[in-house]
Amino acid sequence: MSDSGHSQPGMFVPGRNRRRRWMDQGPTGNLNLSEPGRDRDPMLRDRDQDRWDGNDDNCGYTIQKTPIILAKPSSDRFLLDQTDLLVVGVLGLQGTGKSTLMSLLSANSPDDDQRSYVFRMQSQEVRERAGNQTSGIDFFISQERIIFLDTQPILSPAILDHLINNDRKLPPEYNLPHTYVEMQSLQTAAFLFTVCHVVIVVQDWFTDFNLYRFLQTAEMLKPSTPSPSNESSGSSGSDEGIEYYPQLVFLQNKAKREDFCPRNLKQMHTVIDKIMLHSHLRYKGTLSMLDCNIFPGLPYDYLESEVNLFFIPTMECDTEDTISRAGSGGIPLFSVLPTYKGHPSFHSLISKLRSQIMSMSRPQLSHTILTEKNWFHYAARIWDGVKKSSALSEYSRLLG
Repeated sequence: MSDSGHSQPGMFVPGRNRRRRWMDQGPTGNLNLSEPGRDRDPMLRDRDQDRWDGNDDNCGYTIQKTPIILAKPSSDRFLLDQTDLLVVGVLGLQGTGKSTLMSLLSANSPDDDQRSYVFRMQSQEVRERAGNQTSGIDFFISQERIIFLDTQPILSPAILDHLINNDRKLPPEYNLPHTYVEMQSLQTAAFLFTVCHVVIVVQDWFTDFNLYRFLQTAEMLKPSTPSPSNESSGSSGSDEGIEYYPQLVFLQNKAKREDFCPRNLKQMHTVIDKIMLHSHLRYKGTLSMLDCNIFPGLPYDYLESEVNLFFIPTMECDTEDTISRAGSGGIPLFSVLPTYKGHPSFHSLISKLRSQIMSMSRPQLSHTILTEKNWFHYAARIWDGVKKSSALSEYSRLLG
């Protein structure tokens, strides 16, 4: 356990079927990318180093046994000096499928063994005790040189329950456990809003208005970051070109058949647009479900105010479903074909989402052009600034 009361990230060990906890946490430091702790923080970790390919006989693997310390020169050994980088982060409540989504967008396909996903899914044990799988912030660099940041759930009831039931001592600046959990979440969101080109907000039902209040609060507390980019799509106000704001994508995970109804689609876009009307976050104009032929019968002007909203249905195996209904013997052809679901397949929608995410614009994150290595150290400075932010400290004091 960490001093903040959270379980440390686990790893798969070849030759064993159980997960083992990291016991060696390494030296502490001020430069880290994770939730605030009492004495030390879990660090940003490179998922390239603790992947297991599912083969117990593979002896050529490399496992990073300690979290990466950003202050160490070797922490950026997987990064290059090229400037064409795209940083994608994710936010969402507990159990909405953030780690699964980031794995499918980065390096895995739905047909892969889930144990080999670069960002680990919730295990059956974790689901049964209503726990959270991801702690802190994990990062992975894909072959396309896209940096993916997977985060622990925001406003997590599992973390709050653990703090209360285990009588964990809070840092001196926090008086109540729920204040501590909320400030953790706000720090993570404010950090992503500063260092990411794209931030994906994952929901598994439509919709929780508290989530939008949280996003607007994090936007208000976001560190000031000058940006030379003059792009203003999806934002309003007089601060365009001065403050940097990422592209915000709302992902409706585990979407049902009725969610793909054009009338419901239009209502969802209208609701999100009205809620985020005064936000500077670029929540519209950079992603479209109509452009990728998901609704071939709808005109491009069907949505009066199209926001960055995308639907992903529940992940399931179409092949097994077809085989189970086919059976044996002479069965008519139409009984073997997949049933009508009212939307494209999960594989198809994930592929379309990945294409749209990878094609998004990549404006400068700061006043200077950043390489991958520069971004890594820039992110460390931003996180250090977030933890010391006077605005966040004052907001925490007001929460009590």
